[in-house]
Amino acid sequence: MKILISGAGGQLGLSLRQVLRTRDYDVIYLDRHELDITDSDAVYKIVSESKPNVVINAAAYTNVELAELEPEKAFAINERGARNLAKAAGSINSKLLHFSTDYVFSGASNKPWEVNDEKRPLSLYGKSKLAGENAIIEEIPDSFIIIRTAWLYSPFGKNFYKSILKLALINDEPISVVNDQFGQPTNAEDLSNLAISALENKVKSGIFHGTNSGSASWYDFAVEIFNLAGSDINRVKAISTKDYKSKAVRPEYSVLDNSKWVESGVVPLCPWKDSVARAFPSIQNSLS
Repeated sequence: MKILISGAGGQLGLSLRQVLRTRDYDVIYLDRHELDITDSDAVYKIVSESKPNVVINAAAYTNVELAELEPEKAFAINERGARNLAKAAGSINSKLLHFSTDYVFSGASNKPWEVNDEKRPLSLYGKSKLAGENAIIEEIPDSFIIIRTAWLYSPFGKNFYKSILKLALINDEPISVVNDQFGQPTNAEDLSNLAISALENKVKSGIFHGTNSGSASWYDFAVEIFNLAGSDINRVKAISTKDYKSKAVRPEYSVLDNSKWVESGVVPLCPWKDSVARAFPSIQNSLS
């Protein structure tokens, strides 16, 4: 299998690189400087010349706050970029594996969101990601895998896990963390393994949810990190969303139902606490 990965220099792209080191595939890694997915001509040229069996799009505009101020940029990357890759993959009969977000849902629920539940994003980021999903489905309805994920962390780049662990280790000051938004902390390495497993199992075209299982608030996530660090968990103070200044409206409940994988013979991801604990050494090492 020949794979082309866009966004290879980002958190998810680097995690995919780590996972694929143990697989015997021909992989082309392209970061945003090597491939601007908003440039349709560049995308078509690279894909048509390299002729991968699969294009994995790990490129995305992910800054939820900044998207409210830069909607054109968010849509250019998350919608137009996704469409460009879908068109290019379709032109050579390749499959596109693309990552989306829990933020396509409104959060107005008390049970995990299923794949086909109503999409009603609250933020410009969520709207741009939903537009990207729709563009892919429109261009290549029979040759895509979209995996919605959430609350990603890894040793790479900036993420909540690294930020909180650093605060846990460097001082004794209290921190305030929102306790009324619920989702699923997800290990980017686990997600990468899931994506490659989906390709290896020749999963049929469709949308799936890929998160570590269970449910947590950002406060729960922070407390777990403090606990693993051996820091005083009483330093973590719970606050409500209304007390946290934010430009973007975030869903209150964006826990995803991952059960669709079972139909395809793929094992869903493990509980979030297990993965957070397993990742601790690598996250800690990344801070030094």
